[in-house]
Amino acid sequence: MEFYGYPRPDGKIGARNYVGIIPSTGCVNNLCTNLENLVRGTKAIRHDQGCLHPPHDTEQVSRTLVNLGKNPNIGGALVVALGCEMVKAEEIYEGIKESGKPVEMVVMHEIGGMINTMAEGTRKLVDLVSEISACRRERAGLKHLVMGTKCGSSDTTSGLSANLVTGEICRKMTELGGRFIQGEICDIMGGEYALKNLCINPEDGEKIVDFVRDLYLRGLAVGADTRGCQMTSGNVKGGITTLVEKALGANAKGGTVPIQGTLEYAQLVPEKPGRYIMNFPGHGFENLTGSAAGGAIVHLFTTGRGADTGHPIMPTIKICGNLNTNKTMSEHIDVDVSSVIEETETIEAAAERVFEYCLEVISGRLTKSEILGTESMEILIKGPVI
Repeated sequence: MEFYGYPRPDGKIGARNYVGIIPSTGCVNNLCTNLENLVRGTKAIRHDQGCLHPPHDTEQVSRTLVNLGKNPNIGGALVVALGCEMVKAEEIYEGIKESGKPVEMVVMHEIGGMINTMAEGTRKLVDLVSEISACRRERAGLKHLVMGTKCGSSDTTSGLSANLVTGEICRKMTELGGRFIQGEICDIMGGEYALKNLCINPEDGEKIVDFVRDLYLRGLAVGADTRGCQMTSGNVKGGITTLVEKALGANAKGGTVPIQGTLEYAQLVPEKPGRYIMNFPGHGFENLTGSAAGGAIVHLFTTGRGADTGHPIMPTIKICGNLNTNKTMSEHIDVDVSSVIEETETIEAAAERVFEYCLEVISGRLTKSEILGTESMEILIKGPVI
């Protein structure tokens, strides 16, 4: 089991070969979008954070942006700053530079206005794209594969088909040396002790319980009981009846594969193969970003009712086991696994088919969200905006 990817100076292998345009603050989002539209081969990593956060959130935004730049799907980066924000562009620049990739930076206050910054940024991007376009795909083993997962717009078919198939993929790819990132703390609420029992190290089991407890207490702090509101109206209409039912279905994305460790949001996954639980939410925009910042080069997104969300730098594969959704939302679904519920294909056979599709995507095949451009992201913060 191999794939073809782009080798990076730090020894990692990417599924894509973008120059990332990384804003240190949302104030320069429009500038970054203009640069992306002007220079082929670039991806603007827009977000709305970067200023007036408590220190913990400022550090988290910085870590996320650095690790997005270190993601193997990024071959080079241009850091774009306004010049007065709390998140320091220099720290992002230096952090990405540690990976050995080519990195440049522009600061609007220093250059003077959007027009001048556009001109300088364009010149730098042209050189960066020219440099990384010389990189060619090479054969790579699964020890270089980092995969993330989430379920969105779930229904009863998610836990009965797509999530089970993903769990089997997790088992196979980790046994072959890959790494698998799972999270969605709201979705494991009610099933956290099942995950705790799968942890290699007891302290990681306690951290998973703490992740859920922290989410619950943060909800109470703003007058919300997450136990009663985390299921969406779509989940309920799709037939999911209880919090525990949803949690068990979500946990199935990793099956019974042992958990090697826990990760804070946007923390880089260790080199050791296996399954890891990251403290990221169920909300897709922050979820996918946490996975990409953790090092995932591809994401398995299971859905029952259909979801179109993708991520700017990480191909996102939609897997669906609902026969009707595969018809009505076909332009958003990459792989149909309704055969599992129809009992015309085993979970193992479906997983083999989806895994082969994953390797095709990592090796260059485009996902539906990439083709349609339904890609967006956000960075998780926990405190108030000051």
